[in-house]
Amino acid sequence: MDGEDPRPEAGRLISAKRWLALGTVDQSGIPSVSYVPFASVDGAFGVVVSRLAAHTANLLARRPASLLLVDDDAEQPDAYARARFTIGVTAQTNAPGSARASAIWSALESRHGATVRTLRALPDFQAISLEPVSGRLVLGFASAHDLGADAIVELLRVR
Repeated sequence: MDGEDPRPEAGRLISAKRWLALGTVDQSGIPSVSYVPFASVDGAFGVVVSRLAAHTANLLARRPASLLLVDDDAEQPDAYARARFTIGVTAQTNAPGSARASAIWSALESRHGATVRTLRALPDFQAISLEPVSGRLVLGFASAHDLGADAIVELLRVR
């Protein structure tokens, strides 16, 4: 926990990563982890999720959730020293056709391509905003930094 400003590195992870690991909890308290492509939208992580997926039910029920962004092997071959950013989030649903849902769909299509258009035509996919609560950025050994919601929101707004 040194004196360096962790925000540039946190911003780099947000910009460089195209997907996140999403951790949710079911009604019995059993955790589940899944893979979700994302885009930064209005200070949140914009995702679209299928109602057929377990994580969607957990998010719609507004249960605790967190996400993880991790550097790839190419950036840091030592698995123990990789930069990683864990962020607690709250899920906000967005009504189909709403301005926020449309912004999420558009940002995802811009970032991830034509597959998003296909998903948008499927009736089981829903746009959700994962809004940051707090985060912990680990930049290797003895370098951990806590970031508040406001700092993370600001990083998402400039991406």
